[in-house]
Amino acid sequence: MRTNAMAWLSARGLLVALVMLAGGSLYSAPATPPTKAPGNGLVEIGPLARRYGLKATWLRPGQQLRLQGGRIILDFQADSREVAWNGVRLFLGESVVADQHGLSLSATDFRTTLLPLLDSAAARTPGAPKLIVIDAGHGGKDSGTGNRQLKLLEKTFTLDVGRRLKKDLEQRGYRVVLTRANDAFVPLTLRPEMANHAGADLFISLHFNSLPDDAGVSGIETYAFTPAGLRSTAVAERSRDDRLAYPGNRSDHWNFVLGAALHRRLLGELKGVDRGLKRARFVVLKTIQCPSVLVELGFLSNKVEARKISTPVYRERIAEAMADGIGDYAVQLGDAARRHRAQRTSMENGVL
Repeated sequence: MRTNAMAWLSARGLLVALVMLAGGSLYSAPATPPTKAPGNGLVEIGPLARRYGLKATWLRPGQQLRLQGGRIILDFQADSREVAWNGVRLFLGESVVADQHGLSLSATDFRTTLLPLLDSAAARTPGAPKLIVIDAGHGGKDSGTGNRQLKLLEKTFTLDVGRRLKKDLEQRGYRVVLTRANDAFVPLTLRPEMANHAGADLFISLHFNSLPDDAGVSGIETYAFTPAGLRSTAVAERSRDDRLAYPGNRSDHWNFVLGAALHRRLLGELKGVDRGLKRARFVVLKTIQCPSVLVELGFLSNKVEARKISTPVYRERIAEAMADGIGDYAVQLGDAARRHRAQRTSMENGVL
């Protein structure tokens, strides 16, 4: 089963995979340890409006501030980590701070969450996406979540959506690799290494949620890797580990651009509950060397949502929405690359 799941690997790649499965190192030298992030100051939100041509309006003086202009609306709330972006929920690593100057957010939240929305060209652009790795969560002995009453298993649906997404993307001209092509167990740490070895331009991990104690919860949530210096969304207390930077942090800016594009498309197509664009230090996102996200596509513990997920038509809608989101990401990436080229040309002409 593992051989089938990794058939796309070269002979060297297969040897690498077997070494990892045996608990060995990918390379002769130890893996690069995570590094420490720099300090995290505050950035005032009000002046950002002027910098990016937005209008700042107090919805509640000293407590709730709106930035608006063009196609963007951002609502900030004092003492909250949640921000509304064009009606979509997204989460900061640290709460918005209120003081005599107005509202402020952490410098890292500005750089890795707000800036990708305001100016996607603010960071160096990776190569245009050509090879996309789709990671169908769980498999084999790991069934993932499920719904016992309806006899549904997460591993079945992640693989089905992965196959559908692969087909849709290939029809649009992308090359696509699945981390598993059948009901095989693939260790979490091996999945990003497979993508790194293949030279992936994007990595997308597919999952379905479950909350056995609360069957009324439903909706879609999208995760980008937590930037160094910030807390993950589900974490209440700060820890020393928050300051560690991993390979996945090299794509912080574009992780968020990708997550925003996918999350917005999924909400628009599926009309599901918006559980937010969030942050987490998932294993499959830690060592990845390209922009990446993990998407929770619905709750199998919710009978209504589970019945939708169990239908091929709904799963095809999921795949199409994700393919559209990847297309949106590619457009933003192309626009940013063109702006960078124009800036370099202007600088060269100025020097000459």
